[in-house]
Amino acid sequence: MQAVSDDYIESMKKPYRSNRAYIRGTIGIINSDAQNSATVANEKNSFTYFSDTKKPFENNKVSRIYATAEQDFSKVDGSMYFLPKENDGLNFYNNGFVTEELAGGIYIDFSAQSLLDIRGMTIDFGECYPSEFIIKNDNTTYTYENNTSLFVTEDIFNGTSYIIIMPKKMVNKNGRLRIHTIDFGVIDSFSNHEVMDFELEEFVSPTTETLPSKDVRITIDNQDSYYNPDNATSAISYLELGQEVKVSFGYDVHGDGNIEWLPEILTYLQGWNATDTKAEFVCVDLFASMEGIYYRGLYRENGISLYDLAVDVLNDAGFEPMQYYIDPYLKDVIVKNPVPPVRYAEALQIIANAGRCSLYDDRKGRIHLQASSKPDMTISSNGETDYSKVFHVLNDEKKDAYAVASNDFSVVDGSVLFMPKDNNYLNTGYISNYISDENGDFEKNPVLTITLEFGFVAYGFKCNFRNVKPKEFVIRTYYEESLIETLRIQPTSLNYDTQRRFEMFDRMEIEFLKNHPNSRIFVDNIVVGDVTNYVLTRNYDLIGSPTVLRQDKLKSMTILRNLYTEASTEVEIASDEINISSGNLEHVFFLSDPAYDFRAIVEENSSAKVEIIESSSYYVKVRLGASNKVSPVRVILYGKEYVHSEQKHKVQHNYNGKDMIWDNPLVSSLQHAKDLEEWLSSYYLGEVDYQFDWRGDPRVDANDLFYLELRSGKTQLIRAYENSLSYNGAWSGRMKTRAVVM
Repeated sequence: MQAVSDDYIESMKKPYRSNRAYIRGTIGIINSDAQNSATVANEKNSFTYFSDTKKPFENNKVSRIYATAEQDFSKVDGSMYFLPKENDGLNFYNNGFVTEELAGGIYIDFSAQSLLDIRGMTIDFGECYPSEFIIKNDNTTYTYENNTSLFVTEDIFNGTSYIIIMPKKMVNKNGRLRIHTIDFGVIDSFSNHEVMDFELEEFVSPTTETLPSKDVRITIDNQDSYYNPDNATSAISYLELGQEVKVSFGYDVHGDGNIEWLPEILTYLQGWNATDTKAEFVCVDLFASMEGIYYRGLYRENGISLYDLAVDVLNDAGFEPMQYYIDPYLKDVIVKNPVPPVRYAEALQIIANAGRCSLYDDRKGRIHLQASSKPDMTISSNGETDYSKVFHVLNDEKKDAYAVASNDFSVVDGSVLFMPKDNNYLNTGYISNYISDENGDFEKNPVLTITLEFGFVAYGFKCNFRNVKPKEFVIRTYYEESLIETLRIQPTSLNYDTQRRFEMFDRMEIEFLKNHPNSRIFVDNIVVGDVTNYVLTRNYDLIGSPTVLRQDKLKSMTILRNLYTEASTEVEIASDEINISSGNLEHVFFLSDPAYDFRAIVEENSSAKVEIIESSSYYVKVRLGASNKVSPVRVILYGKEYVHSEQKHKVQHNYNGKDMIWDNPLVSSLQHAKDLEEWLSSYYLGEVDYQFDWRGDPRVDANDLFYLELRSGKTQLIRAYENSLSYNGAWSGRMKTRAVVM
C-alpha cells in the first residue's frame, strides 16, 4: 500500500468523493544510460543563478516560473513569481535550465559513458520555446522548425558523447533558452483529456504458489488520428514491444486544484491496436518478459543463503542491484539443494516460497522478495530491576506490580503487591533500573530496544504505563542500521496511542528523556503497530454485499523434504556431436538431473584435448583444443548423478477436509520444513474468501492487508490477492481476498 497524506486518507473515506480524480501517463522508451549520465555541469555552459542543473534530467516538472526581463515573457496575472536575489540564502523553485545569455546554447555531456546511440528526443521548452534551432552531436547536425513547447523528434543520434542545443530564433524573439525537462528517447503523454478508459488487474500469490502478474489496458481517444493505423509516420508506427508505460493517479484532495499524485505504475507494452476513434494499449509486468533459463543451480554441502541465491539468479538474468530488493532476513535462511533449470521468474518464485516471502514488482518495476508475515519481535533494555520482566512487555497480558519507593507510584487500592521475600516475582512488566532525580532527569536515560525478525511497516504504536507516566520519550526506528524516523512524544495519559504509519523498520528504540520526579519507568505493555489501518466499511467503501466463499478445510499439510546424497559410480551423463572451428571451440551440455564430478573426452580420440571450464549441477561448459584436426567430433560427458530421496513432514490440522502436499525443491532440513508448513497453513486455515466490488483507491496494491467490516459489525483481517482498478473519470475497484489467521 502506498504512503499518502492524512488528508488524502480522510478524503477517500468521505461518504461522497466530490473532488476531481486525475490520470496521467507516458508511453515510450528512454536510453537510461544517456538519461543517467547526462550532465550540464561544465565550463561550456552559462546558466542563470536560479537554474537547476539536475532536475530536467529527472523529469521534475516546472510549475512556479520566475518573472524575468525578457521580451514578451513575464506576466502580471499572478501566474509568475518574483525572483529572489542571488545571495539571500533562499531555496529556488525548480525552473530547469535557463541560459544566462539571450538565445544561449546548452551543451550536454555524456563522456562518463562510452559512445551512446540515442533514438529520439523529447524536450519541454516551456511557453517561450525556440521556433528554429539545431541539435548537434559528435557527427550529425539536425535543424528544426518548431511551433510547440513540447518538442519531440524521432531522429537518431548515434555515436554520441555530447549534444548541443542551439536556438536560432525564439518565439518571443529576445528570450533565454529554457529546458524544463529533457528525455533521451520518445515519449507520448496522455492525461484526463485523452484517456477514455483504464483497467488494472494485478495478482500476487500470498504463498508464492504462482507468479505475480500485472495487466493494464488503456484506451485513448484517437479522433485526432494521432495513432493512425494507416499512416506509416504516425506515433503508433514507432511503438515497440517492451517499451515502458507509466501511469499515475492523482486526487484534488481539498478541491483547490492542489493535486496529490500517487507513485506511478510501471508496466511494459505487450500489444496495441487502433481505430479511427480510439487506440488501445495492453501492458504487462516485468515477470512476463523474463524468458531466460537459470542453469546455475548447484548442490552445496555447506549451504547458501536464500539471499545470495536470489542475487545469483537476478545477476544471471542481467539485473543490477538497484533493480531489486531482497529482504535481508533471507541471509539467515540456508539451503543446500540446487535450483532446478527453470525460467528466471520461476527460480525467484521457488526461492521466495522457500523463504516465506511475497514475490512482486513494485510500482517502479523493482523486483521484491519480501517477508509477508508479521515478524517475531524481541525486547531488551539497558538496565532493569531484579523484579522487572521486560520480555513480558510485548504480550497483552495484565501485569502485576509491587509497591516501591518511586514517587507517587504506590497506592493502597489493592492494585500493588508486597515484595516477596523469596524473590519469586509474579508477572511484572518493565521497571527501569535508573531513577530520575527531583527534576525528572536521568543520569543515564532508560532505553528499550525492540528487534524484529525482518523489516516491517507498522500502523500505530501503543504503550501502557503503570501509575506514573514519563514526561517525554522518543521513538527511533532503524532499518539495516540506518535511522528511518524519530518521533518525540510528551504523553498526556498513562496509555499512549498513535495510529501513525511507521515506514519499513527492523529495530525500534524507545528512549525516556524526562520522567516523573524521583521515579523509575514503569511499562506494562507495548504494541508495535498493527499490520494495517485500512478498514473497508460496508456502508461507504463496498458496493453491495461481499460474496463469501468457504474453501475446503485444511485437513493436513505435508511438506516434502528433498534429500540428495552422492553416488558411488560414474556414468555417462550426455554426449553431443560438435563441429569444431576457430570460432567454435566451446560447447555447453544442459542436464535434466543434477550431477557432479564431471569429466569429458572426445570419442575414439583419447589424445584430443577437451577441458571443463564451467559447471553447475545442471550444465557443463567444455572447451576443445584448437589443435583438433577432425570435425565434427563426439564429446562424451561423464559424471556422478546425485541420488534423490524424499521425506515427509506432515501436520494434522482438522479431522476432515483437504490433504495438501507441498514440494519445494530447496527444502531439505526438518526445521525448514516446519517453518514452511507453519507459514503455508496459516494461509490455508483462513478458509474463507471474500470477493466484492468497491469504490476503489489507487494507493492500494495486490497483497495489501485490510480490515473488512462484517455484517455483525465486527472486522475480519483479510489479504487482497487480486486487485482490480478501473478509471473513466472516477475510480471503481474489485477485490478477491482471503481471511488472515495471525
